[in-house]
Amino acid sequence: MSNIYTIVPSIIGVVTFICLFEFFIGLENESSEASSPRGFEFGSLDRFFQKGHPIVRSHAQDCPEHWKSYADSFRAEIHINSKNFTNAKEIQFSQTTSPNYSTIAILNQHSAYNLCDVLLVKIQSRDWNNRPKTYGGDFFRTKIFHQEPYSAASEDVIIDFLNGTYLALFTLRWIGEIKVQVRLIHPVEVLPQMMLTLSGKVGQNITFAGEFISGNISEEVICRFAEMPGPLCNLSNPRTHGPWYCQRPNNSRLSCADWKYHKMYMGTFLKLEDHLTQLSKDLLTKSHMIELKNNYQIEVVDGESLGIPSTLPFCTMNGVPNGVHTAGHFYQDIWYPDNCIVASYNPESGMECLRNKNIVILGDSTTRQIYAFFRDKYKKYFTALPLAEGAWSKYGPTDIESAKYNASAQFRFHGLPRGGTGLVLRTDFIEFISDRLNSKRDGCNVIYIISVWAHFISSGQEFYLKRLVSIKRAIQDFLDRCPQGKVILKGANTKDHPAVWIAIVSSEWNILKHEMLLRSLFQNDTRVGFIDAWDVTKVQPYPDNVHPNTKIVKQFIDRIFTYLCKR
Repeated sequence: MSNIYTIVPSIIGVVTFICLFEFFIGLENESSEASSPRGFEFGSLDRFFQKGHPIVRSHAQDCPEHWKSYADSFRAEIHINSKNFTNAKEIQFSQTTSPNYSTIAILNQHSAYNLCDVLLVKIQSRDWNNRPKTYGGDFFRTKIFHQEPYSAASEDVIIDFLNGTYLALFTLRWIGEIKVQVRLIHPVEVLPQMMLTLSGKVGQNITFAGEFISGNISEEVICRFAEMPGPLCNLSNPRTHGPWYCQRPNNSRLSCADWKYHKMYMGTFLKLEDHLTQLSKDLLTKSHMIELKNNYQIEVVDGESLGIPSTLPFCTMNGVPNGVHTAGHFYQDIWYPDNCIVASYNPESGMECLRNKNIVILGDSTTRQIYAFFRDKYKKYFTALPLAEGAWSKYGPTDIESAKYNASAQFRFHGLPRGGTGLVLRTDFIEFISDRLNSKRDGCNVIYIISVWAHFISSGQEFYLKRLVSIKRAIQDFLDRCPQGKVILKGANTKDHPAVWIAIVSSEWNILKHEMLLRSLFQNDTRVGFIDAWDVTKVQPYPDNVHPNTKIVKQFIDRIFTYLCKR
């Protein structure tokens, strides 16, 4: 195991620098606009918008990437004196970014647009006194969309000019009416609070409960992944980077070996709000995930109805993308990747794809949705096996099988940390993903679908990366000994934040930074498949939810089946 701790510091050093550089300097992933006299002056747009460029008249997947040259030109004009936010202690709430006063403007307005034109949307951050901001770093989510039938695409890039102005570039991928939406996810001034979560300091204060039982004697104690003062039971799994500590029971007749149940107390999360500054509380309640007002609507008139071009191949398992980029769009309620075709499956064709296959789903409740889709939508084909004594269907182990098709699917929740309302989990049901892959008990004719993110955001990047390293090694070992086996990773999706403590432990900004770690670590392993849940849910027609709508899960299922059964 020493090798994990040898390679992790170098990886996390490089990756964390990249993540923070992109946020603070704002040249890649976050937002952009211009209004400070020291910053970029937009001037004439003739050189960026060419109505005469060749129009692609088939599917929007064929659009040339004009936005790349536009973005390079705009970035080159970021003024050297522009700056970023540095000191929260000197800031009053009235000086922070206001979603009520921040504005949107289309810079290249025309009466009509062609298919594949690039739309330029300027965002001007303004504070609660309606004054333009003079530094960058706000975190926006943007999309263009048509409501019914639903079509939508995220920005190709958002450029932060570091002076309170941002520029979002969109490729117009379908004909018809298109609206623009910009949401302020986080003002930059809440970043110090987000950084506490990113560093793992918030997670160290989140406590769970452990119940120790021997005969008729029982005792509950506090547990967490970080060490605590006092006598402890070290219940860690060193093979998988699974640190776990519980207070040693006070009753001398109870030993550390008597740990029987892992439990979740929601009160521990609510206490996190007690440590917030008033500024952070205001930012997480008044300026969090709020849409900026605008009445823009454009018309794309030139171009044929979108049909799938025969030149594109079916999507194949060829690794994880490096970085978070727009990789597809919705058109008439269906998700289309930009560079490949996803086939559509119904239960009949889906079962033919599953014939003679064993699917083992490992991870959190967002992967449990994939298992539940098979169980519920394919219930005429699958039989649910009885749950083991003390098992919960929400947490597993749970199994379905089809004798007719010689097919099976299993769901197992990942190892600690794991929470959930009312969670009471037998400790002998705790299984770490790398242990499962290394156990060899699934054989080689198996398809693993893996997702680990939702329960790891509050633990911080270093903890998460060490866990990912152990999983990656187990995946590599499995594929080395079982070349016919398959591994598909599902990335993080957007989620709702109905309470302040949820924004503290798993804000969208922090989720995205963890997602970038996963993609950076797995980018060179072309033997795995990837489900880009972030890109899909970022522009979905449904409300954000940690558990996306079933119709979104169907898009993931179709991609999995395309990987498995299309050539």
